[in-house]
Amino acid sequence: MDLTTLRRANKGRRVKIILAAAPENDGKRPLLSRSRWRVQGKAKIVFALVIVAILLFSFFVLILNQSPELNHWLGLNHVKDQQSQGAGLIVSGQFVNSSVWLKVASDAWSYFQPGVGVDPETGLPYASGTNFEAFTAWDLGVYIQAVIDAQKLGLLSVDGPWGSSERLQKVMDFLENRPLNASTGYPFWFYDATNGKDYTSMSNKATDIVDVADTGRLLIALGNLKVYNASLAPSIDYIVYNQSDYASLLPGIQEGAASNSIYAYYFYSGYACFWPQQVGNVPDEISANIAETPNVTTYGVSLPDTPLTCEPLLCSMFELGSNPLLSSLMKQVYLAHEAYYDATGEYVAFSEGNSFTSQYIYEWVVAPNGETWKIGCTVPNVYLNINPIIYTKVAFGFLALYNSTFAQNLVIYLQKMIPDPSAKGFCDGADNSGRCIPGTGCDTNGLILDAALYAITR
Repeated sequence: MDLTTLRRANKGRRVKIILAAAPENDGKRPLLSRSRWRVQGKAKIVFALVIVAILLFSFFVLILNQSPELNHWLGLNHVKDQQSQGAGLIVSGQFVNSSVWLKVASDAWSYFQPGVGVDPETGLPYASGTNFEAFTAWDLGVYIQAVIDAQKLGLLSVDGPWGSSERLQKVMDFLENRPLNASTGYPFWFYDATNGKDYTSMSNKATDIVDVADTGRLLIALGNLKVYNASLAPSIDYIVYNQSDYASLLPGIQEGAASNSIYAYYFYSGYACFWPQQVGNVPDEISANIAETPNVTTYGVSLPDTPLTCEPLLCSMFELGSNPLLSSLMKQVYLAHEAYYDATGEYVAFSEGNSFTSQYIYEWVVAPNGETWKIGCTVPNVYLNINPIIYTKVAFGFLALYNSTFAQNLVIYLQKMIPDPSAKGFCDGADNSGRCIPGTGCDTNGLILDAALYAITR
């Protein structure tokens, strides 16, 4: 076949034709033909290209690992998260079923074991484990709700040492006999869990005669307990109606019907449970006010221009009756978190709690001044320039409510940084730099138990 015919047979493909006579072998050494040299040369070139490709790939991976912004711009964040198996219970792409949630609940309940988050002598809760062996009415409400949740989930028996009956009886004994402030007739702000007495170093800092918010949270738990265990109703009614003059607070709570605060919605619901005729309308009016509030927009998501954070929203969703307006607000706040991640490549889970500063912080999705994604403290109108804490309780709350890919990846991201929760419960959270808040607390593990019960029963 001549060259012209060969080119036609290959229909235009580039073909290099080399015509050469092969030299004869003289028998003294192996024949080193040009064709053999060409094979060796090609192998060297291929080998060199492979080495270059490996070096380029390694360099590219290094750049991606050190540049979250580039990673997010290339759309690889979700891929990376979804491929991660982590060391925790939640695996991306896995259906989070009741068995998984029951293990999550079991880990959270481990915080409420004697000597960990509950005093082994008095049976009263620690707000932050053995690091802070005192509690408020809010913390006591969390503990009561946690006992209810654990019994419903089958993590706690009714009878026996440290069964629900014994635990709740210890709480009732404390509430019926707790020392009151002689000058006000109301409970002290803080109590010492080791002896049930006033924790003066903190109570002396109180600025009001009674903490209406903390008391409201306790009333929610007592209301739920009264429904769950009717045998305790006489004790509960005595504590609420006869021990302190909570009825004198009702006119101020009725005025709160004009509020659009999600915090007010939550803790006023406790008073509405015990005084339905006087203030039963207040929570519904507050939720209607929130729905009618003008909006602000963050990352394309509309939210009411009222102070918003996840703690009271999640507690309301898990512990109170169904409210469509509240459910809609909760979904918008969740979507704002997802939109934040899509825009920045960083996870957030805004709530309130401990931080890496010496201050208790409030992470506002919408702050009191109308700005979004601000971090405040106990000093009004003061905002901190610190990395947000990704709160564990919020991550699991989102997962229980929506079971979305984003919520799964948020939990997986935290699992990589927080300690194993099986012995002492879940820690409060971590930030985007990988720092984890040390220790565990009542509020975090109580809300995670709430979330697990919601996910399993709904």
